Amino acid sequence: MPLRLVAMLPALFLCSFVVQLPAAEPPDYAAVHALWEQHCLDCHNTTDAEKGLVMESHEALMRGGESGSSIVPGNSAESLLVKFLEGRSGKTGKNQFMPPGKAKKLEPVEIALVRAWIDAGAKPPKDGPPMTKELNVTAIAPRVTPPRSIKALAHASASGLLAVARYGEVELRKAGDGSLVRSLTGHRGSVNAVVFSRDGKQLFAAGGLAGVAGEIRQWDVATGELIRSTGAHRDAIYALALSPDGKTLATGSYDQKIKLWNVADGTERRMLHGHNGCIFDLAFRPDGKILASASADRTVKLWDTATGERRDTLTQPLKELYAVAFSPDGRRLAAGGLDNRIRVWQISEQARETTNPLLFSRFGHEGAILKLAFSPDGQSLLSTADDRTVKLWVAGEMKERLLLEKQSDWAPGIAFTDNGKALAVGRLDGSITIYEANAGKAVVTEKAAEKITISAK
Repeated sequence: MPLRLVAMLPALFLCSFVVQLPAAEPPDYAAVHALWEQHCLDCHNTTDAEKGLVMESHEALMRGGESGSSIVPGNSAESLLVKFLEGRSGKTGKNQFMPPGKAKKLEPVEIALVRAWIDAGAKPPKDGPPMTKELNVTAIAPRVTPPRSIKALAHASASGLLAVARYGEVELRKAGDGSLVRSLTGHRGSVNAVVFSRDGKQLFAAGGLAGVAGEIRQWDVATGELIRSTGAHRDAIYALALSPDGKTLATGSYDQKIKLWNVADGTERRMLHGHNGCIFDLAFRPDGKILASASADRTVKLWDTATGERRDTLTQPLKELYAVAFSPDGRRLAAGGLDNRIRVWQISEQARETTNPLLFSRFGHEGAILKLAFSPDGQSLLSTADDRTVKLWVAGEMKERLLLEKQSDWAPGIAFTDNGKALAVGRLDGSITIYEANAGKAVVTEKAAEKITISAK
């Protein structure tokens, strides 16, 4: 056999092998749906349909959104979805990416997978629509009875009731003696925030299951009847605020979204985008025109509640923010969080950028600040931290006035009661204490074991 033919044999064998390889199977929809779950569903779901585009199913994706069809089967180059993924949409004079902002973009190999699926006809999943993923974990029985942790407190001055937020329920107690009036049960997961209507006739409670869903429940305080239950976010809700006129409810979630709701019918009125971290607290200015939000992205944002416009972003904090509160006159805003400082800004009428100067930046506690609350007269500011301390400040000067006794656990629940003459403190170990505001003396204590003791005043 000629040497040249011998040398060609390996190449001929390889060519024969390659020719006999079967054609690659086009990717199934399940493969691209996994990408939607990772990158897209936070903004394109039935609850938060950004630009009207829902990507939770093949059918919804093929319907498209406000900009028309997102997929052109067989032509990935002309598919609007691919144009956004590759940053060549050019819809507003400049190229836009999806996911937007600083969110992680799809890798080239992931975009290639999407392209291949579209070019193969953008077919639906072989085995029907993908099922919602469920988290299955091994049940581990606790060795001790877990505490009935208190996550938040709210006080209704009209009725003198104290709302105590726990896992799965809210207790209504008399702030004067701590006695239990009734329990509002059936909440899904932990109740993380509570607020009364101004007349004290309704209570709003929010929480949910982390990583699963957020929930709002609206209760009739007098009867204990559930008025409405709303699935509100794609993750647990941590922040809740009611406008002064009682018409708008604001919620903030771990999904980084803020939503405004019509109280009358429970419908969503507006969604506010802009934070890149969990929303931990919300506060309406007393005139209802401005909403302040505190986030894990280290900022406080000020929003126009009528238009949804972001008026300003306060960026002085160095770490995550957990608490925000307006003074009763609306002229000052206090915030605190993981950097242990309490900052106070002067807020202008329009709250626009460069018009909201920082007045104070005080080292508040040795630990992260969990919650802040102004007294009804605006003269005092109450703060609590994870170093198990609670302090009362002279609000006008931000000088420490009173340090309460060392707390038995973190106290994420605080509220002024009795027209500011008393302070309610709720802790993760399940206990509550009512203190005199002047001297800091404990006058009512509900211990973790549910026993109520009252000391002489």
